[in-house]
Amino acid sequence: MLTSYEIDCLGQLTNNTWGYPGAMNNKVPTAAINVSLQGDTMTCTYTTIVNLMSDRNLRDQCGGFEEESVKITKEYIKDLKKGFKDKAGRSLKAKELDSKDSIEIITTSPFSPKRTAYYRRFTTFKVD
Repeated sequence: MLTSYEIDCLGQLTNNTWGYPGAMNNKVPTAAINVSLQGDTMTCTYTTIVNLMSDRNLRDQCGGFEEESVKITKEYIKDLKKGFKDKAGRSLKAKELDSKDSIEIITTSPFSPKRTAYYRRFTTFKVD
């Protein structure tokens, strides 16, 4: 279980609000990772905006998005562990429990097959 000081360190590293220097999202300008902590469960939500060319085979088109989201989330966790060790003085253990994704179409037109959508990946970790 994390101590209150360690939770504070984790919060400083994952806070990406305006004007706060602890943001770790600066490596990927087209996507964002938001983190929530509930007890010893940490959820990383990767979000980006994508363009899809049709409603058919929506899942096939998202294969590249899936690979990219997994890669970026792994890099984010790696950087988070490094930052945590520097701030808290000990290593952070993060065991992946679950990972799932979703697509939410936000714009559509009857005159064009192009669709704009949010692609999200929810990855849950047990932290210690």
